[in-house]
Amino acid sequence: MRTPSRSDEITTPRLPAKSSAWRRWLTPLALLAVAFALQALASRNSQVVERYYSRKLSPVITYTLSLINGVVGFSIIEFTIYFLVAALVGTLIYQAREVYLGRQRIAKLLRTDLLVLMWLSGLLMLIFLLIWGLNYQREPLGGKLGFAGRNASDEQLKMISETIVSEVNYNYGESRVSDAFDGSRPAPPSRAQVYELIEAAYQHEPLLGGAGNGRYGPPKPIYFSGLMSRLGLSGFYMPFTGEPNFNAAQPDFDLPYVIAHEKAHQRGFAREDEANFIAFLVCINSTHPYIRYSGYLNALKVVGAFGASDREFYENLADRIGEGPRNDLRARAAFWARNEGPASAVAHKINNSYLKANRIGSGTQSYGEDIALIVGYYLMRAKNDHN
Repeated sequence: MRTPSRSDEITTPRLPAKSSAWRRWLTPLALLAVAFALQALASRNSQVVERYYSRKLSPVITYTLSLINGVVGFSIIEFTIYFLVAALVGTLIYQAREVYLGRQRIAKLLRTDLLVLMWLSGLLMLIFLLIWGLNYQREPLGGKLGFAGRNASDEQLKMISETIVSEVNYNYGESRVSDAFDGSRPAPPSRAQVYELIEAAYQHEPLLGGAGNGRYGPPKPIYFSGLMSRLGLSGFYMPFTGEPNFNAAQPDFDLPYVIAHEKAHQRGFAREDEANFIAFLVCINSTHPYIRYSGYLNALKVVGAFGASDREFYENLADRIGEGPRNDLRARAAFWARNEGPASAVAHKINNSYLKANRIGSGTQSYGEDIALIVGYYLMRAKNDHN
């Protein structure tokens, strides 16, 4: 073996240790920079995002993922989260033991953990944007459907509110029509039937165009739904697995609407107001009154939004809501009141930050912005009826 000479040391100088250390941080920083740049570029080119990403690339990826996870009867992401939490706790315990025994310095461990966190953040954010997240930057649904710029008069708003209340009462009654001689009420459709009814409604909804086509993977009930309730979550969509997940502990009459909402995310409608509107649209046009009732019940927010402008009209209309739907509204309010607490407050703040990071300026307030889309839908229907 040849012994290195002094001239070798001169001709091949070593890089300083600090320079070598900084290089480890450049790649994850570059990944984050690319992700933020991609998001910013997409926000300025919503038509390009709509045409090439939201209608072509993203649906293929999501559809494939949903078919894969559809083979499994449980929520893949739920158990993945539990595994990751357990792994994180185990890692922290191991690191604390190493520091306690003097085998590792805490400063070095913190630097390593921060580097790993940056790598994960950069990779996950870039993958998230590529497979689904850029749907936040697609063209607004209201503009595509022709709802933009439609202003309703006070009289039209009252008519829309009256229609929603009437449909709530009618579909509540229709979904509970007795078919037995003893006057007993039939049970609501099973969850499997709810899945099929909502999927069928998507397939036959003309306003959604091609987005309604394709039998995507089924929604998944969360096994530990009590934890979801504590977090104030009725459902969530996971882009990395293509799974719509829902809280199975919440009142049954809300499940069709919640499932339809999460399946709207599955079909590439990322904004919460649009997913709410699509859930309403799909539910009210279902062939089953129980599904329609769930959609109309969640549209009562339209009635409440205009209560301040004409209090007397609002109170009279509220009095017209049937006793059955009133009991359901009370049951919903009581359910979520029981689960309010610090956990739900933290989850709300995290969700608000998540939405704002995806350039939804109103954050969680965007959930209530579907009112304008619902009103626009009724105005469009009224116009078509007159033509």
